[in-house]
Amino acid sequence: MAEHRQLPIIALLLVLLVGGSTLAPFPSTAFVPPPLPGDEEEIAPPPPPVFDETPGVQQPPREKIEPTPEPEAPAKPKPTPKPQPKPKQKPAPGPKEPSYTLEQLFRMGMDAYKGENGKQRSFQEAMKWWTRAAAAGHSTAQYNLGIMYLNGEGTEKNYKKARDFFLQAAGKGNSNAAEQLGHLYFGDLLGAPDYKEAGRWYEKASGGNMAFAEFRLGLMHYKGLGRPKDSMKAFYWFDRAAHNGYIDAMVNLGVLYEKGDGAVFSPEKAIRWYAEAAEKGSPLGMAYLGEAYYQGRGVRRDEKKGIEFLERAASADLPYAQRKLYEIDRIKYMRYRHIQ
Repeated sequence: MAEHRQLPIIALLLVLLVGGSTLAPFPSTAFVPPPLPGDEEEIAPPPPPVFDETPGVQQPPREKIEPTPEPEAPAKPKPTPKPQPKPKQKPAPGPKEPSYTLEQLFRMGMDAYKGENGKQRSFQEAMKWWTRAAAAGHSTAQYNLGIMYLNGEGTEKNYKKARDFFLQAAGKGNSNAAEQLGHLYFGDLLGAPDYKEAGRWYEKASGGNMAFAEFRLGLMHYKGLGRPKDSMKAFYWFDRAAHNGYIDAMVNLGVLYEKGDGAVFSPEKAIRWYAEAAEKGSPLGMAYLGEAYYQGRGVRRDEKKGIEFLERAASADLPYAQRKLYEIDRIKYMRYRHIQ
């Protein structure tokens, strides 16, 4: 008899990691005269024509007449000088606009955007000040203008202009702007999704510990979007996002521990992450934790506690929890019988 018996492989029947209910779905996407012509010069009229005597006509003989002295030609009048246009008077200089520091320009834009410090709320006024600050290189003003063009605040929505401002800010190391670029390329706002470019910007954003960018990188590696499928890399990014406080990443991390997919199989660690997500208000974390308690997966079986967690998730309108409750008791939870 062998000293050690080989443990059978535990097959966990979980819903697909992404696209079903097992992994948290993508969170909804949250948190911009020509010069006047001169006067033409007057043109002098042409001189009158000179007519010669008519040719071919016989002229009568003329008597010899002593020439009389030719009278002196009257002096030609001097041409009247053209009136010269009066020089335009320059308008009196108005009061000079005071010079502002970059931080003052940014702050005035923020006051106008929020309607604070005695300023009336005005997106157009905010754009005016932030445009000046952005032109002088203020990266947060550049990012804020990108958000305004993205949301259509004070201007029409213009995703290309939003991208241009995000590029300026990201070029100065602004991680928020890099993350927004990732969103633009991940979706279809600039045309067809470009997952490779999205991943490039999400990776730049991850340098600033942007948890959502890390979560998206985990999904992209798990689903093979713009890169080969790689569960271990997906686990790496979910782990980073979870430690940076992103709740959906905590749920996904728990699923990978329960499946042993990209991580060492550990139902106990899965319970830990489900519990943390549930404590932070995640209905999906509550549902997975409730199911684990009800079935005794990674924790001592406790059907009552399991149903309590499932009910909390169902009351938050989570279809997954509602379906599970209906499977447990079709009479008590008949109201969920039509949930797909």
